[in-house]
Amino acid sequence: MISFKLSTRLVIILKNIVIKIPLSKRGYLQGLNEKKIWDKYKDTAPLAELKGVCGGVVCQRRYALLPLRESLPNKEVTNIKTLIPEFNFNNCDLYNYKNWGIFNKKYILLDYGIDKYVASLY
Repeated sequence: MISFKLSTRLVIILKNIVIKIPLSKRGYLQGLNEKKIWDKYKDTAPLAELKGVCGGVVCQRRYALLPLRESLPNKEVTNIKTLIPEFNFNNCDLYNYKNWGIFNKKYILLDYGIDKYVASLY
């Protein structure tokens, strides 16, 4: 089954992968940032596996979403901000549980294209 989400990017959710297609400058910049963050922190931070980026279009591994009744522990956001200094600013959506998934009982950040500049565009 295929599903879609819409924001600054059209997100196509397939069985095993997610494709994020930019719809705006913000969406394009988010794709570039995801590549930069993945390349720099893939071995140290709980990030959704990046399969590839081309022209701002991102392809990632698909993960299970957090259950609706489960809240995201603040310690997970604090931890990711410690591991990735680029995320250590106030106006970010890392606290949104919809940006997180779960794999092997560990939290995985699914949407990590945000930085201080992109956040200022919202």
